[in-house]
Amino acid sequence: MARLKPWYQVVTPREDLRENRPMDASEFAVHLDHIREGRETVSKDYSDSARFFDRTYMTESLLELCSQVVRRLSGIQVETSAVYNMATQFGGGKTHSETTAYHLATNGEKAKSWKGVDRILAKAGVPQVPKADVAVFVGTEFDVIQGRGGGGEPVRKTPWGEMAWQLGGEKAFAAVAQHDAQGVAPAGDALRAMLPSGPTLILMDELMNYVSRGRKTGQRDQFFDFLQNLSEEARARRDLVLCVSIPASELEMNPDDVRDHAALKKLLDRVGKAIMMSAGAEIAEIIRRRLFEWWGMPEDGRKVASAYAEWAIEHAQELTGIDADTAYEKFQECYPFHPSVLSVFERKWASLPRFQRTRGILRLLALWVAHAYQEEHRKASGELLITLGSAPLEDPTFRAAMFEQLGSNELEIPVTTDIAGKKDAHAARLDREANATIKKASLHRKVAATILFESNGGMSQSQAEAALPEIRLSVGSPELNLADVDHVLEGLVGTCYYLNWDRNRYRFGLTTN
Repeated sequence: MARLKPWYQVVTPREDLRENRPMDASEFAVHLDHIREGRETVSKDYSDSARFFDRTYMTESLLELCSQVVRRLSGIQVETSAVYNMATQFGGGKTHSETTAYHLATNGEKAKSWKGVDRILAKAGVPQVPKADVAVFVGTEFDVIQGRGGGGEPVRKTPWGEMAWQLGGEKAFAAVAQHDAQGVAPAGDALRAMLPSGPTLILMDELMNYVSRGRKTGQRDQFFDFLQNLSEEARARRDLVLCVSIPASELEMNPDDVRDHAALKKLLDRVGKAIMMSAGAEIAEIIRRRLFEWWGMPEDGRKVASAYAEWAIEHAQELTGIDADTAYEKFQECYPFHPSVLSVFERKWASLPRFQRTRGILRLLALWVAHAYQEEHRKASGELLITLGSAPLEDPTFRAAMFEQLGSNELEIPVTTDIAGKKDAHAARLDREANATIKKASLHRKVAATILFESNGGMSQSQAEAALPEIRLSVGSPELNLADVDHVLEGLVGTCYYLNWDRNRYRFGLTTN
């Protein structure tokens, strides 16, 4: 077999990951109001429109939303909607989608040269993006008592006062100033007077946060009335679009929140269109755009993916989750990650109550890539792919991010005792004492880390375990004898305190074996 290059010699992580700079989870949480205000703290990945589109993968759901928004702003009512209710699991890309629409509408014709906009225009069937007046309301940013303004600006106490000010300054605010002062939702002529006459985009995010706080001041009911009045006005207009994202996380809701969440959803579904912002199988491309200097699949990457696919097909009887017809495609679409790294989150972790589908994966993998790039360069490692077994469990920051997605840090002791985090962790010690092949591959540690990821996600018993074929697929490679995996498992079972097993099914848990 011709020499295959390790992943870190083929693809380059983005600059901050190459330099292993500490990152905060908030980096992957878009703050739409901060972008609108031009705050210096906002990453250029979000504030610079061209750069934002360069790093954004145009998924089918995002393409659908943007093309429909552009059509409606262009005055076309066929195959579009005036109101959109953005829906995904927590951390699933709703605000990112609204940010995409924001950059399009605020830049208009300038957007035509950005990456992916040609596809939006082609699907929308229009020659250019119309420039629109834009208002942004983010529930977490608007105080229900103090409102906004002062210092030369009028104080806006209500969402409608704030939106009027953004859309038309003093003149638009004057149209609803009395409504703002008295906390009464505008309707009819007053509402129309605060809205521009041309293309208009209104983006509302994190509504539950505002509704929950507004309930105590009596503003909850008027906000519901305003949202309904605004939705009806949008439907009556040819070129006004309202995009709304409701959540808070369901874990943070009290019974009143649950009731109001259902009421908001019912209202928006009745007057508009629910649109599911889901990445699905496209998550791999999203990750590659966000974490690497990615310009398409490199030839050396294709060679590695092909070698793995041929190996997987050859050993199909000993593995699981590999189809001969799609093996080549699967390894190529996930490169430089092993498919198991990305699929374990969808197969098992996605059902965890605190798991953030897109943001959570990006956060974990950013820490993962930054650590692996440094370490594998330092060790001149020959790792062809980033695998589950390479997870930097010895890094406390990574462990903390992992436990945050799991919803508990109760596995801290099992991980540091049996896998990594302490010098005398059992898997690490077994590798030091193993033969040269297993020691070089750190196979005990890789197998143990794989079991951890495969057995600690999901709500059903069958998901909360790592089956032998899953382990073989995750740690196997064209250069590895699969018999070594079975041998390593025997050593782990006889040594690790928190590894439980039954008939070729393994699980790291909280109780000792």
